[in-house]
Amino acid sequence: MVKKFSIWFMVLLVILLGGCAVKQNDSTSETPVQEQEPGITDDTILIGSNAPLTGPHAAYGACITNLEAYFKKINDEGGINGRKIKLVYYDDAYDASKTVGVMKKLVEQDKVFLTVVQGASPCAAVVDYLAEKNVPMMAITGNSQILTYQNAFEILPNFTTDGTVLAQYAVQKLGAKKIGIWYQNDDYGKEDMEAVKAELKKNGLEPVAAIPYNMSDTDFSIPVMQLKELTPDVVILIPTTKTGSAFMKQAYDLGLKTQFLVSYTSADLSVSTLAGPAAEGAIFAAFFPLLDKDSDPRVKEHKDFVAQYSPDKTPNSFTLYGQLYGEFIAEALKRAGKDLTREKVIEAIESMKNWNEGLAENVSFGPDQHGPGGESLYFIKLENGKFVRIQ
Repeated sequence: MVKKFSIWFMVLLVILLGGCAVKQNDSTSETPVQEQEPGITDDTILIGSNAPLTGPHAAYGACITNLEAYFKKINDEGGINGRKIKLVYYDDAYDASKTVGVMKKLVEQDKVFLTVVQGASPCAAVVDYLAEKNVPMMAITGNSQILTYQNAFEILPNFTTDGTVLAQYAVQKLGAKKIGIWYQNDDYGKEDMEAVKAELKKNGLEPVAAIPYNMSDTDFSIPVMQLKELTPDVVILIPTTKTGSAFMKQAYDLGLKTQFLVSYTSADLSVSTLAGPAAEGAIFAAFFPLLDKDSDPRVKEHKDFVAQYSPDKTPNSFTLYGQLYGEFIAEALKRAGKDLTREKVIEAIESMKNWNEGLAENVSFGPDQHGPGGESLYFIKLENGKFVRIQ
């Protein structure tokens, strides 16, 4: 009898304990622990980027290395809502086919929270992938193609705006009737060139020539001689800084006498160093403060920042890009709050209205406006190796 009672007692005990265990497991399954967003820990925000550190456009790599320097400044000041920013980037040599692999590595292996993508064609090559993965994309470009994507944002003037104002200036301010176009044969150059042609058409004009070049080209004697025969009043250049400088130098050597009007993407004093007297008198679209105007507090602040955090660099338009995007991303993260999600960052950027801090001027976004965040362009002229504002 005692033995039977003991057996039944043990069976009952097992049932009761099993029931508790099941109940405890059920309770756990009802309130799972929420997983952290990719790239976010209690003390770190991981951001990924491509960077043209090698190749013919390696000068643009300073945008990303100076972005990294700006994040160091942010971290030294306490970070964003208790977290430090870490930037990881890989060289893609400004080659869109390589950018695809870089972004996949950043998203799938490094597990970054958001990305910074530099270059018109690199942006176009990866925007679909990043949208599919729901990864926010801060695009260092003026490529209008990406503005319809919910995850992508630009803060630079778009290339359609650039081409439009270049054509307007050529016709309205310079009184040009014969206008040539020399442009980079990629997403950047084509968008800018089409905008120039559209604006000229509004004025009853057609370009005397629209000549493309490839990024690997170094000999521009043929297009120079083609333009020389056409005797244009103005030649609108839509290049990168180094290539545009080489073109002007060869034009000078071959006797092409015309007024050069240049895209804002090449508005950097390195043009004067690279092209020498060939660049004198060239007019550029621009939107950054002139770095030789030390009376501008933004210029002094930028120079002080570069001296402290990027002492191996000379302040230029590329270091300005780095600071501008650093300020932009820091503001977005700050507005998104402590409990960071990618959706909250997107909502935070869309909430920006007339933001004026650091290098930003009246930057606004919205659910249907993902860029450009700022569009104010003016014109500068190279005189005695310095930029002079003319409009």
